[in-house]
Amino acid sequence: MTVGESGEILQRLQVDMSSSSMMIFRAVLMAAGGTSKPVTYAAISEALKKSVHKKYTKAYVYSQLNSLEEEGFISIDTVQHPKQYMIVESSVADALKRRSQRAISELICKRERITAKLDLLEKAAPQDIAITAYNDLVGISSQGGSIMIEGIENVRSMVIREFADSAKPGDSIRVLASAGTLAEGLGPGGITELRIIQSGFRGVKVRALLIPVEQTELTMSLIAGHLRTLSGDFVQGVSTGNIELRLAGERLQTYRMVSLNSEKILLYLTQAKASDIAALIHRKDNPVLVDDAIETFDRLWNTGFDIIAPITQKVSSQ
Repeated sequence: MTVGESGEILQRLQVDMSSSSMMIFRAVLMAAGGTSKPVTYAAISEALKKSVHKKYTKAYVYSQLNSLEEEGFISIDTVQHPKQYMIVESSVADALKRRSQRAISELICKRERITAKLDLLEKAAPQDIAITAYNDLVGISSQGGSIMIEGIENVRSMVIREFADSAKPGDSIRVLASAGTLAEGLGPGGITELRIIQSGFRGVKVRALLIPVEQTELTMSLIAGHLRTLSGDFVQGVSTGNIELRLAGERLQTYRMVSLNSEKILLYLTQAKASDIAALIHRKDNPVLVDDAIETFDRLWNTGFDIIAPITQKVSSQ
């Protein structure tokens, strides 16, 4: 193996040979004259002065020596007085092996995130992507009044613009839907669900409540399948504590809606798996309807049961 190849491997293991910690590692080796030979701090300090044209405080050198010990690059004998420091080849090999395993795990996670995003792009409708890109580029302002929306793409675009993208840190998004739409073949989540989940990254509280189908296990599998293409973002959103998911404790016909705080709701007017007609209703235009929808959600939420842990586990395993 050439010097260049060794350097590339160390770089991939995040071992920077020009860093201060590695300079101190070299000083230990120089002061000892080889591996498995103990050396004192005084000798290390002297070797540092000769090899590095930079002054390090005593406290800094000690902190780096402790860090090197924690990583396994050096051993410290605290029984001797003064302390003795030593580099053991087998310990360094173990330390590099651990770094290698961490690097492999990070690469696997990165690959899984990229695969999930590619899967999402393959399944996303071109119209959804186009509408989302257009909204982002043009910066369409929020709809000021209550309106009817027709067309699947227009409904999805409205959810993204009026709820996912309009929400600010501390705001609350409620999502109320039936798992029956998943059972009817709604399929994997797309751009709309992704943008709602991503709003949780910036401090928006997202609470999703689903009305179950007959079997709880079937409902859980349907939800996990729907979130499969969004697994990386979903797990990340859950880790922020801003994404919550519950199943209602009863099966009933109720609102299918998205809300932002108590200001406005988007009310789906069909139970079709991909609704093509909805109403955006601002509280100022119909406070009775908005308040009833929010109160219904909160009542069902309080009596529902939390499924975020099992769903996260299912999604992660997929």
